[in-house]
Amino acid sequence: DEHGDQQARSQSALEPAHAPKHTPAAHQDRKAAMLLENWQQHMRSGHGTKVATQYHFAYARHLAPFNQGNITMLEVGANQGDSLFAWAAWFENAFSIFGLRYGVKDSHMGKCHHKYCHKVRIIDGDQSNSDDLRRLTAAAFGPHWTPPPALDAAAWADGGFDVIIDDGSHVPRHILFTFKHLFPHVRPGGIYIIEDNGFSYTDQPTKVYGYAVGDGGIGRPPPGNAIEKFKQLVDIVNREECMPTLDIVVFSEEIDRSVMEVSFVSGLVIVKKKTQTEFDGLRRLRPSSSVAMTAGGSLERYKARLAREQAV
Repeated sequence: DEHGDQQARSQSALEPAHAPKHTPAAHQDRKAAMLLENWQQHMRSGHGTKVATQYHFAYARHLAPFNQGNITMLEVGANQGDSLFAWAAWFENAFSIFGLRYGVKDSHMGKCHHKYCHKVRIIDGDQSNSDDLRRLTAAAFGPHWTPPPALDAAAWADGGFDVIIDDGSHVPRHILFTFKHLFPHVRPGGIYIIEDNGFSYTDQPTKVYGYAVGDGGIGRPPPGNAIEKFKQLVDIVNREECMPTLDIVVFSEEIDRSVMEVSFVSGLVIVKKKTQTEFDGLRRLRPSSSVAMTAGGSLERYKARLAREQAV
């Protein structure tokens, strides 16, 4: 009837036509909300810094490929273990969830109360100490396992992390040191995420977890500003297509050639490792560069700047 038609038209006018319920964006928002709920459930009040950061939006998107996999994960900065317990509940099919703990006694650790607690392994160590990082990887994969140079090597089945999250000291120098040591241990197709990068922008003396920082600042070079170092990877990932003659080294030749993409999300740096298929495909690119791109001397000036920074 006419009254019913009018009521239906009025109701449809109240519903935004541009926001259907089953769009990819809506699905993404639901996954982010579920992850946030997971953190709120498993992290004790006052200790779950992730709850207050809005990181769940980025994590829900970038970690989606790993949700159902039999993954091995590492979080640097285990603290009282809350986030490890939350990740074990989120990655239900994970093989192991490792945490690197520094300066926290067993008596201060939180309690895990779900059926995936047995997957969590906590190892004591300092992320700025190379011996401790070696002990970490030896505890995870055995003392004789080393990352194979080839992305398609069979040895990746025996070791390597699918996901690494650095939520440790937040000191820019430590961030860079840890990345250089641990990114080679990321499996092909894996991901490395660094949280809480605000101290790269600190240009006055202060302390974080007892460590002195303050030689950073916006636009200032590494190692005081770790963000500037990761920005350099943008040139690396563009190299195959845009400038194949670019012969700089940012972290190491091994690390640089294995980086597929680098993303910056509020407070986060996210670096993805290539698979062998991606590596082979990018090598077959037909470069779009020309002599005009470097004839003006910009490349030589850039390389000289990097050399000065690396000499620090």
